[in-house]
Amino acid sequence: MCARRQVAIVAVFALAAIAAIASPDESSFSYGTMQSSCAPWDGPAIAITLTMEPAQCKRIAGPYISLAIWRGLPIHPGQVVKFGPGTDSGWAARCAKEGDCNPAQSGTIVFDQYQERSSAAGHYELQFKSGETMKGSFAVKWCEERVICG
Repeated sequence: MCARRQVAIVAVFALAAIAAIASPDESSFSYGTMQSSCAPWDGPAIAITLTMEPAQCKRIAGPYISLAIWRGLPIHPGQVVKFGPGTDSGWAARCAKEGDCNPAQSGTIVFDQYQERSSAAGHYELQFKSGETMKGSFAVKWCEERVICG
């Protein structure tokens, strides 16, 4: 009986370790909000803030991922947005708090679902200069905010 219990305990720990190794880069930033924003040249953009817990408009607490898309608007379901050296379609950063952000070197955002001024869902992968990769899926809701660019 004791040997069986030890084997079972070892099996449980082994399975937990395999599960942890299988997706070490999977991010827990899967909630958030999106809203209208402005591109660097004051054109229209979409800003997405990804959080670890369900977020409320204008109230982001704790660390977050900031995404901005300004090329290929309006966004549509199935759209893939890539950014990095030599592209000018968007931007991303991992932020410990507002004003303390580490920009991604490159990244891909895929919109599996997108409803204009309502919600979006998809997945992302971001690469940082340190060699770190963050990836995960997201579901965000629209926050209505009047934005004037230009």
